[in-house]
Amino acid sequence: MSNKKSIRLTTGQAIVKYLSVQHSERDGKTQRLIRGVYGIFGHGNAAGLGQALYEYGQDLPYYHTWNEQAMVHTASGFAKAKLRLATLACTSSIGPGATNMITGAAVATINRLPVLLFPSDYYATRYQGPVLQQLEHPISADVSVNDCFRPVSRFFDRISRPEQLLTALPEAMRVLTDPAETGAVTVALPQDIQSHAYNFPAYFFEERVWRVERRQPDTQRIREAVQLLKRAERPVIIAGGGVHYSDAWSEL
Repeated sequence: MSNKKSIRLTTGQAIVKYLSVQHSERDGKTQRLIRGVYGIFGHGNAAGLGQALYEYGQDLPYYHTWNEQAMVHTASGFAKAKLRLATLACTSSIGPGATNMITGAAVATINRLPVLLFPSDYYATRYQGPVLQQLEHPISADVSVNDCFRPVSRFFDRISRPEQLLTALPEAMRVLTDPAETGAVTVALPQDIQSHAYNFPAYFFEERVWRVERRQPDTQRIREAVQLLKRAERPVIIAGGGVHYSDAWSEL
């Protein structure tokens, strides 16, 4: 700690400390939002986020997996079982390890299931030149295969400086806990930036509770639905996942 108001941490360390103190709340019940991290470490994330989990992950358990796509599907299933009030983060290496998560991201987004993805990315400083498995675009140096996550994510960002976490992580948490917007949240992490340090404000790592709101339905829509049911000769109600996620079985 450099002083009472700031803490010097690497990008990876800051992510781990931040995720450890995030909570969700609905109907007065509070719980941990990010329950742990699934990960396969290799080219791109071992010396960054991997080291940070070892140093600061006492309250953020790490679970080893064997397939990147499977870990995203498992995180989605966990989020569904927790009624979207808690989920797991997933980290992968660069290139094929990252792209293995794309199908899982698409499934999560289509089904409005919150999952948090940290695919490793190319060197942001670039002086290293192309590196094995980065799969960079041949004529666009600022594009990598991680850009494939954009159309299948509800939120996407690439962290090219440590201080960008100050806005990226809160926005990621907001989307994860928004009943309408939730889905795959992807924060691409260049492998060099994961180890770059910054004096983060201490308040950034204070416990935070994200309220999962119960938004009121439009009264006109309710009247229209009632009229349709009354006029129907053989009415059928097809109840979607919202009934499940909002504990509305008895009301239905």
